[in-house]
Amino acid sequence: MIGDRRYDVEGAAETGLDSIAAAWGYAQPGELEAAHPGRFAPDVAALRRLLLGPA
Repeated sequence: MIGDRRYDVEGAAETGLDSIAAAWGYAQPGELEAAHPGRFAPDVAALRRLLLGPA
């Protein structure tokens, strides 16, 4: 699950899915870190690397 709010990360955890927090969305400062996502993407390039590997 890729999301930009803690609800996305929490929902993924509740259903047994891994999560990637997208830091450029609507979350308040510290919100995503407090939800403990499986991975953290600070920008689109980092998300691409997480999904596809190095270019």
